[in-house]
Amino acid sequence: MERKPIMKRVLIFPLLILLLTGGAARAATSIDVAVGVQVDEDTRIFLNVTNQTWRPPLATTFIRRCAYPQDEFPVVAFLTYYSHRSPDYILGLRRAGYDWSDIFFQLHVNPKVLFVGIDRNPGPPYGRAWGRWTRDRGYGARRRYRLSDRDVVALVKVQTAARHFGASPYDVIEAPDGGRRVEVYTANRWRERHGRDSWDRDRGRDRRQRRGWGGDEDTGDRRHPPRDESDHEGDGRD
Repeated sequence: MERKPIMKRVLIFPLLILLLTGGAARAATSIDVAVGVQVDEDTRIFLNVTNQTWRPPLATTFIRRCAYPQDEFPVVAFLTYYSHRSPDYILGLRRAGYDWSDIFFQLHVNPKVLFVGIDRNPGPPYGRAWGRWTRDRGYGARRRYRLSDRDVVALVKVQTAARHFGASPYDVIEAPDGGRRVEVYTANRWRERHGRDSWDRDRGRDRRQRRGWGGDEDTGDRRHPPRDESDHEGDGRD
């Protein structure tokens, strides 16, 4: 007679664990990872979108170890996702003097993940990296691809924005704001979706009230409803 209550407890306990851990994961990606980081609001929004897209562990901790958070945090988060290695390990390689191309090689991450959805020359400033990739990729997966740090950072940012908004990389690259800075494109799209200027909800609400926007509902852009996030490609490891 005691078996049923015991079995219920055995089944309920794992369910509670799943619910609690899932809630913790959602909370971790909704916090402001850029608190205390000296960046403009567009970059602040982009860093938080990066956190929501790649979901690296301990984001609020390792972002403060980045010498240049606006560029290093997106690449570390991106590589953490594709390599399943810790952010600390990846930052350790960076601090040891490796460039990003070498770190991709050390982590066995195929550079093709930088070109997901890019099947033709995207033009400047990405055309040079595209040319090197198409020229060298026939040499095999273990070739040390020589992409500059600047090109790696730029392509990671394009992939982040495209993945988060379910857009084509060309949509990001060819957009007037995306052509200047992916952070600007990302922040503008995020503002359209969430109906506020700032990542900080309270500051955004104050600004809406001053401008007469009213309400607190995230309605997004009614003319162009945001698409669901999509996973363009699976794991890019060799």
